[in-house]
Amino acid sequence: MANALGIISYNDSTVHVQGMQKFRPIAAFSFVGRYRMVDFPLSNMTNSGINHIQVYINGNPRSLIEHIGRGRQYNINSKHGSLSLIPIFDAEGSMTTPDVESYYGNLHSIKSAPCDYVIIAPANIINKANYSDLLDQHIESGADISVLYQNVDDAKERYIGCDVLQLNRQKGVLSIERNLGNYKNRALSLQTYIMSKEIFAEAVTRARETSSMYWFKDIVNDLCEEKDIRAINYRGKFFYVNDLKSYFESNLAFLDVANMKEFIDPDWAIYTQSKDTAPAIYLNNGHANCSLISNGCKISGEVKNSVVGRSCVIGKNAVIENCVICPEVTIADNAHLKNVIVDKYCRIIHKKDLEGTPDEPLYIARRENV
Repeated sequence: MANALGIISYNDSTVHVQGMQKFRPIAAFSFVGRYRMVDFPLSNMTNSGINHIQVYINGNPRSLIEHIGRGRQYNINSKHGSLSLIPIFDAEGSMTTPDVESYYGNLHSIKSAPCDYVIIAPANIINKANYSDLLDQHIESGADISVLYQNVDDAKERYIGCDVLQLNRQKGVLSIERNLGNYKNRALSLQTYIMSKEIFAEAVTRARETSSMYWFKDIVNDLCEEKDIRAINYRGKFFYVNDLKSYFESNLAFLDVANMKEFIDPDWAIYTQSKDTAPAIYLNNGHANCSLISNGCKISGEVKNSVVGRSCVIGKNAVIENCVICPEVTIADNAHLKNVIVDKYCRIIHKKDLEGTPDEPLYIARRENV
């Protein structure tokens, strides 16, 4: 059991998924048909033995509160554990309230948690991190703060605007910078921080005194000169969602058998809200190739290399190719969609030929009639 309070944080303005973020926070995004993005860090924490978790929500909290509910599906110890959902209240209605302000407003609750350490993980990065092992590595190293990272060799084309670490030879963190795409090889920060509860409280208080616009990563960057901040290399697969293209690519990446096997592990379950719906049914010679079709779907057309969420209807002779279809979407007969993201509750019934590109997928907004 990990002796830590788990915090699932929200992102700053460098992470912006055009269109989808208007309707819900990133943590509530549909992912691979049946999951929400928050399910992955939450499951990692509960699988690691973390029984006290706080989820901070910046944006309309309704869909996330409905999805998580009391959190029973995440296998949290019901007698000794707790799962708190903390929507961000801002009198000005700001959607970019720094996470430090949120932590400071809840600092009493964090200090009173029966844990010695704090582990912060983002909602927009999908991985299978074992926080118990990472906490052991942190304690053994003697570091004040540990930061999870992975070396990438495509930083010129991807992860633009994301945090990267400058490291010394001993994997000490010299600074946290923004990736400007100038170098191919970078140490990409996975925005997971591990530290004692005392150091966390000290950092939050100091950040708030320094600047009203400081995010937690900013104060960690300031502390690099005076505290022992170490980097821990994460060697597993991860999927980083920071814009619409990366959301599209990350969903379709799960169609790769190797990626799917990485996350389908009976000893490391990904928990989510269950739905009592019938299995998908194929009518009128409907069929699917290299696709993920969720429960409750009625498929009368052809689905290729796509992810289809729960309770969708694909009409007769429709062709769906390289698409991400969110739950409860209706697509009419004879429609042809390629490289399209269709948000929840949409009805594609009039304009039937819709096509984007792999680099710029077409997005159909929630509840739209097309």
